[in-house]
Amino acid sequence: MTRGFYFLLPALLLLSLGCSGSTDGRVEVEGTVMFKNSPLDQGTIQFMTKEKGEMAGMAQIKDGKFHLPAQQGLTPGSYRIVISSGEAGTKATESAPGESGPPAKERIPKEYNVDSLKKPVYRDVVAGQKNQLEFNIP
Repeated sequence: MTRGFYFLLPALLLLSLGCSGSTDGRVEVEGTVMFKNSPLDQGTIQFMTKEKGEMAGMAQIKDGKFHLPAQQGLTPGSYRIVISSGEAGTKATESAPGESGPPAKERIPKEYNVDSLKKPVYRDVVAGQKNQLEFNIP
């Protein structure tokens, strides 16, 4: 091989590492959501920062499972959890301003969404370990 190849090899390795996608300290988070002893068929889970109450991440729940890959994951810390799932074929009693119609009636208990500030549910996300979160909603 030529000398030029040996000079290019480190540059090519650095370039390939840089293209793999930065996580900026974020980690993968996944888990399960059980509702009334069965996997929650559909919904959303939001992760709110403990300090400022800002949304740090969100994932769709499907068949009781959710997944945030590291690129869209969470930085290590403690998060307030907000879980929501509308009841199919129903409508809430009120619609939000500017919406064409009311959303589906919420079937998840209030402490997991509307009242999550009064009686919050927290989960910790830790660097260097698998972050498998489980929720069992009565």
